[in-house]
Amino acid sequence: MLAKELYPFMQVYALIIGLAVGSFLNVIIYRLPNNKSIVKPRSKCTKCDSQIAWYDNVPVLSYIALLGKCRKCKNPISIRYPLIEFICGMMTLMLLNIYGPSFEFIVMILISYMLIAITFIDVDYFIIPNEFIIFGFIISIISHSFKLLPITVVQGFFGSLTYGGMLFIMGAMGTFIFKKEALGFGDIKLGLVLGSFLGIELSLLALFFSFIFGGIMSIILLIAKEVGDDHMIPFGPSIAAATLLTILTKTIGGGNHIINWYFTTMWNGEYFF
Repeated sequence: MLAKELYPFMQVYALIIGLAVGSFLNVIIYRLPNNKSIVKPRSKCTKCDSQIAWYDNVPVLSYIALLGKCRKCKNPISIRYPLIEFICGMMTLMLLNIYGPSFEFIVMILISYMLIAITFIDVDYFIIPNEFIIFGFIISIISHSFKLLPITVVQGFFGSLTYGGMLFIMGAMGTFIFKKEALGFGDIKLGLVLGSFLGIELSLLALFFSFIFGGIMSIILLIAKEVGDDHMIPFGPSIAAATLLTILTKTIGGGNHIINWYFTTMWNGEYFF
């Protein structure tokens, strides 16, 4: 009964924590690829270089209060900043509602934050920094060592091989067909990390959606003529979106609502051949 009474407060707290983490991710996304410290100095306006006061750095609310402009120089502030904060806040709240206050929730939300940061860095710089790969592996080792996930170490190992291995094979095939690098090694390393959290079945599901999202993104960018002369399209955001979808539709115990829906609704048990 006490847990039910406190749950609304936990939701509010989770939302606030998510918004705050989103604000910190904005710093990481801007500074990490440029080899700058993520600890100091304090945040500054990228246009006039004036230091941002604490009351102008409140997630989402400050952006609204300032009407999306710097207090000093009145130059517009990118909508990306409150967007990332909002995404992190909502992701934290949704994952809390799915997993409850559990160790699995902590693991999944840490991975989700990592994927959000990777998405925006890959869009800007076409790279997935090794710091995120190392962070992911550390979380994976801790999670499996203390059995914080509903899958075993063996399942995590084969999930890692499935996700990362399939990306490697698809990348090699694309390179052979198109005579140029089709998939960056950072994407493959990211797949190895993510597979260790998902296991084989969920890794296959995430792979399936990553290629769907990648195809949709490619079509949109080509139509909008946002693809450069090198025709490079970051695949990290597609991997991140597919994995986040898999995490958000994951059931307690290691299952998945999408897989359950497919086998109970779409597939009648008969093979085509």
